Parts: sequence; structure tokens; C-alpha cells
Amino acid sequence: MNQVKIAWYGLHEGEEPPLTPAGGIFFSGCNLHCVFCQNYQISQENLGKLYSIEELTNIMMELQNQGANNIDLVTPTIWHKQIKEAILSAKEKGLKIPIVWNSNAYEDKEIIKSMDGLIDIYLPDFKYSDDELAFKYSGIKNYFETATKAIEEMLRQVGHLQIINNKATRGIIIRHLVLPNNLENSFGVLKKLFEIDLDIYISLMNQYLPMYKANNFPELTKIVTKEEFEKVYNYLLDLGFENGWLQGEKSQENLVPDFTKIEPFK
Repeated sequence: MNQVKIAWYGLHEGEEPPLTPAGGIFFSGCNLHCVFCQNYQISQENLGKLYSIEELTNIMMELQNQGANNIDLVTPTIWHKQIKEAILSAKEKGLKIPIVWNSNAYEDKEIIKSMDGLIDIYLPDFKYSDDELAFKYSGIKNYFETATKAIEEMLRQVGHLQIINNKATRGIIIRHLVLPNNLENSFGVLKKLFEIDLDIYISLMNQYLPMYKANNFPELTKIVTKEEFEKVYNYLLDLGFENGWLQGEKSQENLVPDFTKIEPFK
């Protein structure tokens, strides 16, 4: 298939500070089936439009011309072959800004290896240390080992985050979304990251909202409490992490897009 499905693209302010404004390209479809997905309209319901590889290349160039700090590939995994071709073509046309691989970390290490030299910044969301939760909430097996190997390969390729003039130019940022009533899962993720590299940048997210099918799971029907988030943050500090960001609790509602709109983030 020489096409990709895209739900929306444009300048996006919803990423970590050194990434914004990002040139966001939100792909449709996902290899996970998260019951709490905030982007379920595109990840599970496949809202979007088909574009050729040439059109994807032109979108990247357009975003660069609009002043994007980077090309932010959101949920790119299932389209990795077409994306690779588009990146190569865009670079031939003069694409100079960094490429961000914004994924759920559940991807074969060989896929990440195939992008070596093309991706400048990896932005994986390390969701689970508990494989039973990964199967229960996202319908997939062997998440923890798969994500760990992918993240280790990402780090090998690009190293620690580099920021020049307040703009990220290269490196890796690990995201983690704290889930209500599942603190041990968060502790396990942070412990594994501690084992991988203490200098890694972590973006600890407090944006959980009970959306999509979350209400089918009693433990997921409420937002993360202030006490829960503080426990995870304090554990992160106790491990010795110093690099990264916290997402404030007041930002939750503002981060939920509506992809049925022309401007889903407004």
C-alpha cells in the first residue's frame, strides 16, 4: 500500500515545551486498543483521509514552511514503511527540521532499527510495566519486554535529549501516563527507566480522563487524584531522576481533541 491515513496535520502546541510548535501529523489507526484512548476517534474508529507518499512528503515541507520546530509523527508505527519513504523524499527536497517519532513504544525493535538515521527525536509513551494490565486495557501481549527493547534501541540511536535555544534537536523523551488505581504499574515503569539510564528525560503525564470504553472498568472511571500523582512523582524523585517535565492537572480537558472538527485542538 503506497498510502497513509491521516486524521489531521498542522502546527500543534500540545507537546513538551522544547518541541512546540510541533508540525503534528496525526495518523489514523493504532496497534494498541486502549480502552481509555483520548484519540479513539482516529486510533480505533479510523477517522481520517488517505494520502499518497508524495502528499505526505509535501505535508512535511508545508509544515516546515509554516515555522514548525519539527515534524511530529503521531502514532506512526503501522505506517512505518510509507513514512520512511516520505522522510527520504522530504530530505531530498530540503527538509531540515528534526523528525519526531511519537509512539506508544509497542513496536518491534527491528522497526526502530529501520528508522536509524532518519529519526532525530524519539517520544515514546512507556505505558505499562504490568503485562496483565497491558492485555486488559490495550489488548496486547508482551508489552513490557517489547517496549523496553524498543526504547533501548531508540536511546542507542539518538542518545540523551539535546536542547539548543530552547528547541529540542536530538534525543529521547520518555512519556508515562499515570492511570488511576494503578500506581504499581507506574512504579514499575520508572524502575525500568532507572535501570536503563538515570539521565533520561521523562515527561510524567497527568492528563488521564475516563474516555472511550474506560467506564467499563470501575478502577478507571475517575481521574488520577492529587495524592496518586504525587506518590508517582515522589518515587521518580527518590530514584534520582532530574530531567523532564510534569503535566499539570489543570491541563487535562484542554488536551482532548475532537477530530470531527477542522481544528480539533481548538
